[in-house]
Amino acid sequence: MNFKFTIAVLFIFASASNVMGQTTGSQKFTVNVPTAISITAPTNTVITHDESENDQPFPAQPWVVRGNSLAGVNVTLSTTQAFTHLTDATSKRNAQLGLSVKSSEGAANWTVTKATDATDYASNDGVATVTASSNGFGRATLDVAVSFITDGFGTFAAGDYETTVTGTVSTN
Repeated sequence: MNFKFTIAVLFIFASASNVMGQTTGSQKFTVNVPTAISITAPTNTVITHDESENDQPFPAQPWVVRGNSLAGVNVTLSTTQAFTHLTDATSKRNAQLGLSVKSSEGAANWTVTKATDATDYASNDGVATVTASSNGFGRATLDVAVSFITDGFGTFAAGDYETTVTGTVSTN
């Protein structure tokens, strides 16, 4: 009886030494990056007319556009109205917009698709629009040039004139 027990113990030890576990393993790590687009306007700006016959340009304003869509984005910047006197809404002057790409980062190529436009308040056209687009993901700083069209200094009321530029961005 003692002999049978020894063989059983030997068999258990022999079987246990031949057991093999898994020798390799792998695990995937995935990051889901959601589509994100944005446009950031600079702060409000004020200039004083130099009392000349010259149009009055504001310093170029840097608008930052971000879009991580593989197809790229479209950007539209538009005035809401011609320059309009803050206390006498019948006193107006035209606004001119200009657009250029100041800088960009990422894989996208940025193209200005409409570089300049102006309002024509005499024809009830208060909207000037400039546009740009990208063909991929990236970030750009777009310089927006705004000018107050003088058109005869002394032929319009003194005071503050204002227009607002609104920027929108959408995926292609």
